[in-house]
Amino acid sequence: MSESLAIERGTLLLYYSFDVGEEIYLDRIEEIFGEAPVASRLVYERLTPAYVQYRKAPLLVKMGSIELEAGGESHTAACQAKLYDFGVVTVVFKIPLHHSFQSLINLSVSVIGNPAFQQTARSLLDRLLHEILDEVVQTPDQHGGGDEPEWEDYAIFSIERFNRLTSAQELLASHAKDIARVLRSESEPLSQWELADATKQSLSHYENDLTVVDWNAALIFDPRQSYDVPDVLEYVVAMLLELRTYDALLDHALDKAYDDLEKRPQLLSLRPFAKTINYLLEVKLDVSQVIERAKNSLKLIGDLYLARIYSAAATRFSLPTWEASVQEKLDTVQSLYM
Repeated sequence: MSESLAIERGTLLLYYSFDVGEEIYLDRIEEIFGEAPVASRLVYERLTPAYVQYRKAPLLVKMGSIELEAGGESHTAACQAKLYDFGVVTVVFKIPLHHSFQSLINLSVSVIGNPAFQQTARSLLDRLLHEILDEVVQTPDQHGGGDEPEWEDYAIFSIERFNRLTSAQELLASHAKDIARVLRSESEPLSQWELADATKQSLSHYENDLTVVDWNAALIFDPRQSYDVPDVLEYVVAMLLELRTYDALLDHALDKAYDDLEKRPQLLSLRPFAKTINYLLEVKLDVSQVIERAKNSLKLIGDLYLARIYSAAATRFSLPTWEASVQEKLDTVQSLYM
């Protein structure tokens, strides 16, 4: 009988992405901290052109270690924050993995969607923003009032080594049920339909690596630990956040505009709706610029595998649907002032 498969080395990456404004002046951040933060670039193990990189590399800020309590256990997590120029800050917790699959399922149930973790991430964000707030471009009332930034969370179970050799095909064939439960954060066995849905976005480049992308989490088996796949997934989460945030912003702007347009115009005003139209124009410009900056931030031309990872994650997160919704509302704004 073969030895039961267990993780000898790996890392749980918990991402909490926050929309903090329209833009972050990354070039000025090093002056705030007194030394240059680490520029975060994709690490390529595969043969890829040098131009496959961020348009403007986000900055990585190390934030020490903390203890996180979940499921009756204490986890030591290394903390860092990644700052994107298009106004997103992602707080990341890194927790070492050395579990059986059953233990991995239990860990997933206890940490994914954990409100205490999100609150801790928010506290770290506040600490960081206190230092860099002058370098963040914000739009007054851009989210319809309220002080809470929009956010998204995501988990990546990144495995570097098992206790015995295994291939991607064997791993998926023999442990698909466990992988699905980890990704869906489910303590109970899943139905065949849920199992198939959770694991349908499975990709592999080499014989012994595997990436399974779901809407809530991903599992990566990569002995090379190249970190390019997690970076791409993190970027797609940031894109989802931006599209969702600015879709809501456009909803708010259009609702406000319709309310203004229904009011009786002042008789002495030659342009009674000028204020409303100017507001819509400003919102349209802001949204268009931020979305374009975010979409053009990372170029993957030249690495087909990373492009497939991006496509799988974009499909999982329904990015095309969100993009279509944002564009439709931008078109509506356009029609109101033509």
